[in-house]
Amino acid sequence: MAKRSLPAKTGRAQGTRRIRARSDESSTPAADGLESLVVYVHGIGRHAPPDQLKIEWDLALFGKDLGPRSRMAYWSDLLHPASKARAAKRRKAGSPNEIDLGALLDDAGLPEGNQEAQDYALSMLRVYGVDVDPSSPGARKKVLPLPGFLRRPVSRAFLETFIADTAAYFFRKGMRERIRDRLVEQLKLPPGQHVTVVAHSQGSVVAYEVLSAMTPKQLTLDALVTIGSPLGIREVQDFLEPGSMTVPAVVTRWANFADLLDPVALDKGLAGDFALVSPEQAPIQDELIVNSATRRLVGFNPHSAVGYLAHPKVRRLVAESMRMDVVGRFVVARDVAELLALEDEVRQPVLIEALEPGYRAVDESDAQMEKIETDERAALRVAAHGAAPPLRLEHRIERLAERLRETVVSDVEAAQIDPLRRFVAAKLTASEVRKIGLLHRDLRVYAVWRSSRKSKHTWRSMRPIKADAALTSFGATGQDITWAVLDTGIQANHPHFKGVIKEVWDCTKTGAPVPIPPAQARDRDGHGTHVAGIIAGRRNDQAGDERGVAPAARLVVYKVLQDNGEGEDAWIIKALDHIAAQNEQITDGLAIHGVNLSLGGPFDNTVYGCGFSPLCAELRRLWRAGVLVVVSSGNEGTMQVSTPDGECEINSVMSIGDPANLEECIAVGSVHADKPHLFGISSFSSRGPTADGRTKPDVVAPGERISSCNAAFRAGDPDSLYREESGTSMAAPHVSGLLAAFLSVRREFRGRPDEVKRVLLDACTDLHRDRYHQGHGMPNLMQMLLAV
Repeated sequence: MAKRSLPAKTGRAQGTRRIRARSDESSTPAADGLESLVVYVHGIGRHAPPDQLKIEWDLALFGKDLGPRSRMAYWSDLLHPASKARAAKRRKAGSPNEIDLGALLDDAGLPEGNQEAQDYALSMLRVYGVDVDPSSPGARKKVLPLPGFLRRPVSRAFLETFIADTAAYFFRKGMRERIRDRLVEQLKLPPGQHVTVVAHSQGSVVAYEVLSAMTPKQLTLDALVTIGSPLGIREVQDFLEPGSMTVPAVVTRWANFADLLDPVALDKGLAGDFALVSPEQAPIQDELIVNSATRRLVGFNPHSAVGYLAHPKVRRLVAESMRMDVVGRFVVARDVAELLALEDEVRQPVLIEALEPGYRAVDESDAQMEKIETDERAALRVAAHGAAPPLRLEHRIERLAERLRETVVSDVEAAQIDPLRRFVAAKLTASEVRKIGLLHRDLRVYAVWRSSRKSKHTWRSMRPIKADAALTSFGATGQDITWAVLDTGIQANHPHFKGVIKEVWDCTKTGAPVPIPPAQARDRDGHGTHVAGIIAGRRNDQAGDERGVAPAARLVVYKVLQDNGEGEDAWIIKALDHIAAQNEQITDGLAIHGVNLSLGGPFDNTVYGCGFSPLCAELRRLWRAGVLVVVSSGNEGTMQVSTPDGECEINSVMSIGDPANLEECIAVGSVHADKPHLFGISSFSSRGPTADGRTKPDVVAPGERISSCNAAFRAGDPDSLYREESGTSMAAPHVSGLLAAFLSVRREFRGRPDEVKRVLLDACTDLHRDRYHQGHGMPNLMQMLLAV
């Protein structure tokens, strides 16, 4: 079948989500004062019970339970009753390339003698590239609109379900009317009630036929949204009622979304197929998008309803149609909602943020909040056998962790529930996330975030930042300064670190950070060892002059990345909690003066505001408590693109990742180590501005071919002690060491990060590059010391 061209994509730009506002977001009411509703119509296959499916769609679209503002037109039980085993399970296992036409029609509840149904099934098989001989028990698969390596596992299950369900809808006696009645029942609304209909897969066929039979006087429809729809397939169109192929009169706005690889939406465009019947109707808006479940190898499903619903464009259009704030309060973040499409045996890391006492949950009144907090205080009083202590966040964390174990998770050991200071980290299944979405008020949950993956930033260096001159002139060695390194760990027996390592902690295990005796600390990746060697320590033989920028500084090392160089936000936050707790125990000064994070990950502005992820929020608290935070800007300064001449690399702006986009930190890009004025900014170094328009990186420092400690050194082989590595991971510890050296001389600036950052930026050497590439330039320790 010939493909139709799609009109240009339309739609407003996505706004940035505000995540820490504690006031409720109110939706704009409809003009007649009635709150708008959304009615869902699901697609093919066996589905979870209606209440579970509804909350799943609510969370994917809005991040919260809409309650009575959403309805589900549920019909799965009509085609797939729980008591009926699918005919496919009774078949003998055959080749994935074989489709048994008789069994397929049996799945649809149709006898093989139904000639019209058989002709339809045969035509649909041919549409999908299957050569069919009606007299043979099977058919040979030729092609589906999927990558070759995915066709075999997807093709059989898809074809059997889709064709069986559509055949049952069109040809099983009375089934069409019974299914349509389910939607008609949900559309029985008060006069003037505004409604948006969201229909997936075959649900779009149901919605089209039901809406075609209604008039504008019967229904006030703000929009019809179809996702993964087969309405563009001619063989489906041949059996639609009515047969006029017009946009239903009640539909003034129709948005159709299709994934390029979605086999159900074989023909992606509908605008050329359905004629408008009134001047009030806008042309069908066809949009090609990438279904969120298409990007995953685990749980790959370009037809996933949740994957469509969680897409920013779909979410924005539905929210606008319902007069809701697209960046309003949510319980489940969008990237977590995407995981609802996964099978329940798959667990994903999340951060569950507890609601601070005195703040309301989503859609909760002051009276409801006060009652819950009164009950909580009463429970504390009973537990304390007397006067209750003030209700604190720590009580919420303890109770939340306990409730998760008791009522939410099915396997406590697999869930790895790990209480932190403001979050509970856990690995949850899709059904467990749905439970939290339903119980969030009782659990006192503010939001569920993805515990995003973070990875190391890998790609002569004292002279350019004037650290050698400062050591000679001012004795800026980092003496009496302690710096935390959050990385892959450290090879503590390296001679470079003699007398430097104060403590080593492992934060990658469930529970409190695990202390590791420095003598036993190892770094199987080597990244953390290389980073730490740039900050502090020095060579203790006569074979060379390698040393850290602040050789006498002490290091506290936190292992937050696994041996493959990757970790989770939860592990990093656990380390930050530990640092905060240590500093709170010191009455005069700080136990840890600064932290280095040569790591990061991508930033998704549809989930949280720029610099307001859970990790950024914790770093901001640490900064405001007096701790300097140094972060590598990232190595996403180049991207590969396809051209007529082949693959090539180009530089990309707005490539600053998370948490480098945090304002309350010092984000560090990379420059050439020997000739920064000549060669300028490293091509790999991430560039600004941030997504909300701020200048980043803040500064740049040497990051190319930096020699530092080799975790895989060989005893007795001096040449193996050091190795070269490049990346903004190497640039950041240069700034950490420089700041440690500065604080060792200018003691009055300890615990005053805002002022230290101002001195740092004012004293930078301008490399005369773009501000969004170089920030304020290259730090100059001598100028800093002379300026104050």
